[in-house]
Amino acid sequence: MKKILIINAIIWAIVIVAISFWAKESEYYKYILGVLVVGFTLQNGFTYEILKKEKRSKT
Repeated sequence: MKKILIINAIIWAIVIVAISFWAKESEYYKYILGVLVVGFTLQNGFTYEILKKEKRSKT
């Protein structure tokens, strides 16, 4: 479970850094970065909950 969450966090970090360099001159930079951070938070939370439910059902 932890392995999937760590891989997920690394992928999101790479995406956020890449988009930050690409869109830093954009007037919508703050919004783009905010959406990415909120997206990561939601996706990480959902992944954690799903994996936690799977772990409970196996035991």
